[in-house]
Amino acid sequence: MENLGKNLRGKDMSGQRLFGAELNGADLFQCKLVKAKMSGAALNQANLSQADLTGASLNRAQLQQADLSQANLSGAKLHEAELKGANFRGANLSKTDFNGAIAAGADFTSAQFAENDFSGCDLTSANLENAQLSGAVFNNAKLISANLRQANLEKANLTGADLTSADLSGCNLAGALISKANFHNANLAGVNLLGVNLYGANMTGANLAGAVMPDGTIKPHQ
Repeated sequence: MENLGKNLRGKDMSGQRLFGAELNGADLFQCKLVKAKMSGAALNQANLSQADLTGASLNRAQLQQADLSQANLSGAKLHEAELKGANFRGANLSKTDFNGAIAAGADFTSAQFAENDFSGCDLTSANLENAQLSGAVFNNAKLISANLRQANLEKANLTGADLTSADLSGCNLAGALISKANFHNANLAGVNLLGVNLYGANMTGANLAGAVMPDGTIKPHQ
């Protein structure tokens, strides 16, 4: 592969084959990478702010501490990608697939979600406050100590997810699937659990003060 260099600001590389490209620390601000094939690419600490990655393949790519703020990743594939500490603030993540990705400590503030798959994803200590994640899939995801305050998880699938010590205060979980989910020591104060089947979920030590329970009753404050 040709040496792409590190200053690629605004460059149009849509559809290009960039498998395993070495772009650590590269400046890809406003770069067009629509449907680019970037599986296994090294993009640690790269600047991808406002880049267009619509439909891009980033499976197993390295994006640790990368800046993806306000980037368009709609329909992108991030299977098993390394996303520790990545910045997704204000990004378009509609139908983005995070299956098996490692996104511990990632910041998703004000990101746009729709029909997302986070199955097996590591979101330990990630910031998902106020995230609109209705219907999202989190099967066996790791959300330990994640910030999900005021998030909308209505009808989300959290089967087998680990939410130990996570903050879900004020979260909407109405109709969510939480079988075998672990909420040990989680903050569930004021959450909406209307219509949720709690059977098989671990609620040991969880704070449910003011929560709307499955039958519509409100859990009293201690």
